[in-house]
Amino acid sequence: MSAIFFYDEKRAYHGERPQQEDLALWQEYGTLADSNTLINALSSASHGSCFVNTHGPFFPSNAWPALLYFLQNGGNLVSLGNMPFSQPCPLFKDLNIHEMLAIDNSDAQSIEAGTEYPLLADKTHLFQAQASTCGFVLMPTKHKDCPKESSSSGPMDARIYPLITANDTAGRAIAAPVVLIENHRGIFAGSRWLFANIDSSALFWEQGGGEALLDWAKSCAKGTTEIWIKPDFACYYPSEVPTYSLQLEALRPNACCQWQIEITTRYAGKVILQETLALTTHINGPVFHRSTLPTVILHGYYAIHCKAISAFGEVREMRQGFWGRDHRLLEEGQPLSAGRDYFTRGGKPVPIVGMTYMASDVHRKFLQLPNPAAWDEDMAEFARMGINYIRTGIWTAWRQIMFADGHAQEAALRAIDAFLHCAKRHNLETCFTFFTFTPETWEGHNPYLDPRAIAAQKRFISAIVSRHKNTSYVHWDLINEPSMFNPEQIFLGPRSVQDPVEIAAFRNWLQQQHSDINIWQQRWGQSPTSLPDWHTVLPPNAQEVAFNPTEISPKQHGIWLDYTLFTQAMHKRWVNDLRSTLSAIAPQRLVTVGQDEALGMQRPSPMFFADEVDYTNVHSWWLNDDLAWDSIFSKTPNKPSLVQETGIMHIESPNGRSKRSETELAYMLERKYAYAFINGGAGAVQWLWNINYHMDNINESHIGACRADGTRKPEAMISEDYGSFFKTLAPLMKNRQLEDIAVIYPFSNDYGNRRFALEATQRLVRVMQYELKMPVRAISEYKLSDLDHAPAKLIIIPSPHALSQAARDWIQQCKTPILLTGPCDLDAYWQRCSPLLSESATCNLQREEVLHIGSQKYRASFGGNKIAKLCKGNASTQLQTSGNLLWCPLPLEMNERTEPLLALYQAAMDWAGISAPFHWLSGEQPGVFAQKLSFEQGALWILVNESGQEEAISFSDKANNMVYSLTLASQRAVLFATDAEGKVTARLRKHKVSHHLAGTH
Repeated sequence: MSAIFFYDEKRAYHGERPQQEDLALWQEYGTLADSNTLINALSSASHGSCFVNTHGPFFPSNAWPALLYFLQNGGNLVSLGNMPFSQPCPLFKDLNIHEMLAIDNSDAQSIEAGTEYPLLADKTHLFQAQASTCGFVLMPTKHKDCPKESSSSGPMDARIYPLITANDTAGRAIAAPVVLIENHRGIFAGSRWLFANIDSSALFWEQGGGEALLDWAKSCAKGTTEIWIKPDFACYYPSEVPTYSLQLEALRPNACCQWQIEITTRYAGKVILQETLALTTHINGPVFHRSTLPTVILHGYYAIHCKAISAFGEVREMRQGFWGRDHRLLEEGQPLSAGRDYFTRGGKPVPIVGMTYMASDVHRKFLQLPNPAAWDEDMAEFARMGINYIRTGIWTAWRQIMFADGHAQEAALRAIDAFLHCAKRHNLETCFTFFTFTPETWEGHNPYLDPRAIAAQKRFISAIVSRHKNTSYVHWDLINEPSMFNPEQIFLGPRSVQDPVEIAAFRNWLQQQHSDINIWQQRWGQSPTSLPDWHTVLPPNAQEVAFNPTEISPKQHGIWLDYTLFTQAMHKRWVNDLRSTLSAIAPQRLVTVGQDEALGMQRPSPMFFADEVDYTNVHSWWLNDDLAWDSIFSKTPNKPSLVQETGIMHIESPNGRSKRSETELAYMLERKYAYAFINGGAGAVQWLWNINYHMDNINESHIGACRADGTRKPEAMISEDYGSFFKTLAPLMKNRQLEDIAVIYPFSNDYGNRRFALEATQRLVRVMQYELKMPVRAISEYKLSDLDHAPAKLIIIPSPHALSQAARDWIQQCKTPILLTGPCDLDAYWQRCSPLLSESATCNLQREEVLHIGSQKYRASFGGNKIAKLCKGNASTQLQTSGNLLWCPLPLEMNERTEPLLALYQAAMDWAGISAPFHWLSGEQPGVFAQKLSFEQGALWILVNESGQEEAISFSDKANNMVYSLTLASQRAVLFATDAEGKVTARLRKHKVSHHLAGTH
């Protein structure tokens, strides 16, 4: 082994510099290079050498190309120092490290050596638990396994392992100051890198740090050997005989050697097989060993431990496992049920605090490379944290699971079996997802409409569900974040495939409503020449539609509304069709669709397909300024709504570096969890337990509760806090009191080609729930009958402009007070129709308008392109009433000023005789969300501070005259529960909340 030690006494250095005896030791066993000699040393290094960087972040950029060439051509790496290779610019990105984030390890109390690679087991004394360190955001994957799939995983070109962890008082690893990166594929294949991401202390050098660096260089110089132990199946049936294989491959010539291997298999804690063998690796590919267990399988879990020791003295410890199918375990217990707001099991409320999880080792390849030992360990931790729901499933490579239509691969099916065994062992409900974005078509064309594609999809899901028709703790998600219809244009709204099946379905759907082509000519503004008959009706392409008021080329208009409604109907039909297949097999299991923030994006909305599923979902990713809106407008009146994915997408500063710290990410997650429970939300599921760095996707390389090295980010503690809190709170959550105010979401506006329903409703929520502290609930324009069964005391229709005739008819017969803003004489196609109020005289809006409310005069400002998009109901500056209808002619939600909207909503509430459920006594309001959820036996209070300042607040509950006081930190959330008398019974993180009866203090 030859080593190159880079140290330059003239170059910047963080921490204590090495001692003279260390420099002498390095020079004795290798080359000591400074900035002037470094390039020559790297260029002349022999194959298998190791480069040791002792300057951490400070590396001469002129030598960087030489170092990269060295690592790509047989070289290895050891680095000492925090934030390595980050100065004078982020050189580390060329090492497949996308980012380095500082870690707050102030809670660390102890140091522990890694288990899979116990390389530093005798070096823990060199490290201090609270020493500054960083976490790597790895992105070694630059390709997709399935190039046409947006959600595809990629080649596992590199793996990262913690060699030293800093643990908190509970023994949780919250940082990995020393990590090992093994490069298995790609341009660095075979290269081994050890990063000690700490600034060296005097103690480090005094206790043998210089010698340790030499030892680590020797270890890395041996290169990478890839080792796998894999059972043929992750689950066997009783009386079958299991077989496993061991696979070793030296990825560089200097890694070739003999390995002594001991494999121990245990069942119910007892050793049933212990095998010792020797395998010698060579450069011509992997070597294999297969072994069969000398006994038949029984019900239960089998644990495999593999210890491998190389001729060089390297030790590897690996774990695996498999199940003997246990019907009794899978079937015991009652299945999850869904009520109006919450889930229940055996009649008891189950507020969801969940985690998305595939595997912490191979991520989305968990069905191809199952490791039940890793699953079982992680799931045991979930249960300890209070996690009660796992979301998993198939996000990619459906043809690898069922290549031939109707013939699913047995190994993959058994991997699913094993996964569900592990989850049930720890009493974790599993939501298993079948498809993502658009369902696989097999030999079909249109993913939602082609009968051949749908038949194949049914065969696919049947192969999985039929094995678990009696499994108690599993239910099914048909598709994650569906888009209609074109698989190559997801997330954009309705996008046509233009295939014959879709064209025929669109025409048929229109004809079911009106068979007369003249009706559609009138609605869409088409002449008999441009639309002479049904053969000329085609699904529109987005580029053919006028979404912008300034477009001057000929464009289509009204057809977009009907095409969008058609896609909703077809998605609902597809859900019903596949659900029927599921229910025929497993009739008592829940079925859902995992939609994201599709409302306002013209994609499948829960408000259209809720009747076909048992609960609906939202994935709160992008709308971080409108998280309350996210939860409110995904909740349908009669089904639970779950925030089924939540996390924080990666955002960058203009210089390409991460904008948010790990602490800021955790605070945002805390707020997202809080908002998941407002307005009767059923809970939240974090995406994702372990960062997935085996995808060609920057977001996936950043998102997760645990870093790539397996240590916990602060986000993991947030999930644990909520898990503990709601485990205690669950019995309270029965018979929630509904909100007094219902807001109609104007889909005729949102699905047309002049859309602003999203902005209008978001503005309403900001004013109502933050300023006035008044909760609201959402109702679809296309399902107003829901209000007949659960009446509100006030209904608001915010700036719809266009309204369907059915909605207009319902409004005219409704007896509940209604506040309507903006024009009231435009139908769904923006054509004049019979007005809802006789004073209507729709005209153009001006940049500055005036509104009188009571004796007060308010200014309303409509900036940007609002005067091009919007109209007003008439020229009056007064509110007008007619029976139960209070009308503001201005589309006031679209104005820039808060004051007139506050006054309008307060006037409407006074008119309807309602008020907020508590008095706000002190504390700034605009950035503070506060809500009381009232139950039979008490209440849940949710407060969120979106401001940049800490707020000391107090308020009194009108129901019992109890006064509550607390301090709400900037960016944080406080949740607490009270009994029927108003006494505090539970608090998130035991946050201090004082309470007393008004007038007693």
